[in-house]
Amino acid sequence: MVNASPLLVAQMIATCAMFGVIWLVQLVTYPQFAGIDSVDFPAYHSDYSRRITWIVGPLMILELAASAGCVWILWNSPLRWLAVAGLLLVLLIWATTALLQVPQHEKLSNGKDPEVIAALVAGNWIRVALWAARIPVVSLLLFRSPGS
Repeated sequence: MVNASPLLVAQMIATCAMFGVIWLVQLVTYPQFAGIDSVDFPAYHSDYSRRITWIVGPLMILELAASAGCVWILWNSPLRWLAVAGLLLVLLIWATTALLQVPQHEKLSNGKDPEVIAALVAGNWIRVALWAARIPVVSLLLFRSPGS
């Protein structure tokens, strides 16, 4: 059997990094959208969207790939269901991002809208909770997997 440890370490790094990023976005970045002048908002939002993608894109892709790889490697292990739970949390994060945050950001790319900003902040708590749930799952996988 292939050692799952490198994938689990990659998952832990990506998950913890995204947990930190999502809290920063939730408590600082998204609320600050409300304080940006309407005239400056489209340029500000465009710049934010471009820059944040360089941070979250690679981390989210790494997290997804490592989670899927762990399910594959641990499929015949007693840890299979924990690995599946971790992957399902990642898939929920991706679905929430695609179904809630991306459309809201698309609306904000047209201009400042206080209602959309409020919905963005409120809906983002789902991703905060999902990334928070991933930390104990990945921790258990990391410390209970063969070779750890």
